[in-house]
Amino acid sequence: MARKSQSTSRRQGEPEGDTEPSTRDRIIDAAELLFAQQGYEGTTTRAIALKGDVPLGLMSYYFGTKADLYSEVVKRRSAEHAADLGRALQEVRDRPDQENVTIADLIDAFFLPVVHRAMDCGPGWRAYVKLLSLAANTPGSEPHTKSFAREYAAVVEEFIDLLKRKLPGAREEDVYWAFYILNSAIIHILVENESIDRLSRGRCKASDLRTVAGKLAALFDAGMAPLAAGSR
Repeated sequence: MARKSQSTSRRQGEPEGDTEPSTRDRIIDAAELLFAQQGYEGTTTRAIALKGDVPLGLMSYYFGTKADLYSEVVKRRSAEHAADLGRALQEVRDRPDQENVTIADLIDAFFLPVVHRAMDCGPGWRAYVKLLSLAANTPGSEPHTKSFAREYAAVVEEFIDLLKRKLPGAREEDVYWAFYILNSAIIHILVENESIDRLSRGRCKASDLRTVAGKLAALFDAGMAPLAAGSR
């Protein structure tokens, strides 16, 4: 098979020697970090171009508007992110000792894959996790996060189903309330706003997500348990 020439693989108008994947990825990488640090409104396309070391004109050439770029940033990792959670929940569902599965185990399966990505997979993943949490708290973000919402919906349904199985005596609406409160806590935690650092005078660190995850699981395990008996 004949090798595709560089001239045909390069997009029309793109600078000589610059290939589409590397330029596009640099823009998305830079945007991901800046959106996480400064938010959508606080990030300009000029700042993204500077951080990505690309000409400003290529921003609109590749992505159109800043809103289009934001959507692409969210979309890039969404399937992989949701798949991590889906695998962890499936592992819990497949355990042969279902009688020994705790609510804490379910919460670990739902949260620890996110913690792993944020802490072990480089600054891009950490920025992505924070960006999603910021978006969840920002009115008007929904049109830009549709790709993640689609991937995430199946994971949420799986987690809620596992919760219902573990809390057979709970009213259905209480299970949904429990998830809502848990998810709200997770969103706040992943923003890493350092309020706990200030409150504890440095004894606790918002960036220590593994410690936070352990405490979150223990607290919600104890807090959700009474729901199994139909208690408020």
